[in-house]
Amino acid sequence: MFCRPNVGAVIVLTAAVVCGTAAAGIHAGAQKPTVRTPRLYVFDCGLFLERENAPAAYHLQREQVADTRMSVPCFLIVHPRGTLLFDVGVIPDAQIGTTIGGATSTRTLRSQLAELGYQPADITYLAFSHAHKDHSANANDYAASTWLARLAERDFMFAGNNPRVDVSYYDKLRTSRTIVMNADEFDVFGDGRVILKAAPGHTPGHQVAIVRLAKTGPVMLCGDLYHYPEERTYHSDPPNNEQGSVAQTRASRQMIEEYLQKTRTTLWIEHDFGANATLKKSPAFYE
Repeated sequence: MFCRPNVGAVIVLTAAVVCGTAAAGIHAGAQKPTVRTPRLYVFDCGLFLERENAPAAYHLQREQVADTRMSVPCFLIVHPRGTLLFDVGVIPDAQIGTTIGGATSTRTLRSQLAELGYQPADITYLAFSHAHKDHSANANDYAASTWLARLAERDFMFAGNNPRVDVSYYDKLRTSRTIVMNADEFDVFGDGRVILKAAPGHTPGHQVAIVRLAKTGPVMLCGDLYHYPEERTYHSDPPNNEQGSVAQTRASRQMIEEYLQKTRTTLWIEHDFGANATLKKSPAFYE
């Protein structure tokens, strides 16, 4: 069945999914928040360990980078009209406690959602900045949600022979109800307060999320537009990514910087270990 369509989107129905939230299966003692304006929750979804050689990949010297570790957060946006889960971690919940590709995680995404009273079936929308392994590890758990996908990224994800992704992380999305976005900006809840904005280059359909919070102000979750804050400080070139486009990333960075200045939006670099350490983590929230 169809939910409310959004302007600037092509609706693709690949499985019958009921819109709304499931009432059953709530974590004992937890009650979903009731909100009048959006809330933004930050989850701890993992960590890339010390990476001495990493700065060079981002055209930086080791001494220029304060901390080469990279945080991996996940985000839940709770809106009066539903929920959006943005980026879903580096380690699948079933493998928590292991180290994969230099990354580790000590907490499951499911358990952090459950602390707020949510089960996977309660998530209205699923989106990620891009499909790389450190942003999509738990996507299959949210296949019952409506997936907000850019066509270029969806094609990239299922193209095959792609070492930067793991199709097993998200193969169930093939049959999810999907909204394929074809506009630069997609208004998730139809009121201008949660926007998915195209910022291609790192991957073909890379995007950022903008959350306009009543008290905190507008915040942008930037995916991998930047990895280290020093990339902005030193205006370093984007990393050479065999499945992306350096020139396109340069253009997206310039466009986003102009957007940030014009709209007075605060940029959150997701992999910025130092900045992420200062953020309030769920069950605390930003509003």
